[in-house]
Amino acid sequence: MEIRWEKSFDSAHRIYQHTAKCRFLHGHTYKVKVRAEGELDKWGMVVDFGDLKKLIIDFLDHKIILYKNDPILKQLKEAKQRVVALDRNPTAENIAKLIASRVIQNFTVNFVEVEVFETATQSGFCRMDKNSYEKVEFEDITED
Repeated sequence: MEIRWEKSFDSAHRIYQHTAKCRFLHGHTYKVKVRAEGELDKWGMVVDFGDLKKLIIDFLDHKIILYKNDPILKQLKEAKQRVVALDRNPTAENIAKLIASRVIQNFTVNFVEVEVFETATQSGFCRMDKNSYEKVEFEDITED
C-alpha cells in the first residue's frame, strides 16, 4: 500500500559559502510531496496524515534552516530565533533528504520519496528505503 501527501510551509535559508545570490538569507514557500509505501496498521493506514504534518510542517514551518557551521547561527540563537541547524547545507535536495530520513526513522514504511519545491519549477528529490537510509543530523533550536 502507499500514501501520497502534499503540503506547504514557509521557511528561510541560505547556502553557506555559496558564491551566487543563494548565499544571502532568503525565504521560500516550500511545497513538499511525500510518497510512502508500507503495510497497513491496525487503523488501516500506512502513515497517519496528521502525524506527517507534525513531523514535517510543524517541524520546519516559520523557521530558519541553516548549515550547523554557518557563522550567523550564533546570532540567531542569541536573538531567540526559530532555527533548524543541519549537518549539511540546506539545499532543496538536502531538505528532501532530511524529510525522507525523518519519515523512515519515525514510521514503519519500507520506502519513501520526497520532493521539495523551492519554486513552482525547481525542486530537490530524494528516494530512500530502509537499505539506503541516510540519517540527516540536525539541531532544532526553537524557543516559543
